[in-house]
Amino acid sequence: MIIENKILKAVGTNKLNLKILGERKWYNYFISVNKLVWSRNLSDGYEIHVYSDEYKTLHLGTFKI
Repeated sequence: MIIENKILKAVGTNKLNLKILGERKWYNYFISVNKLVWSRNLSDGYEIHVYSDEYKTLHLGTFKI
């Protein structure tokens, strides 16, 4: 829950730019940002996978914004 709050706050203050897709290091985490495109009446968004480090040893969560 703490990681989700950090991500939402960073997106709100534009410290995490979701328009840059792909994998990258973000603070002490390694994140993968993918764009979600729905074929029906749902809004498009982004999916963020958060890992403990750049070796992806521990998956900490997946968040959809």
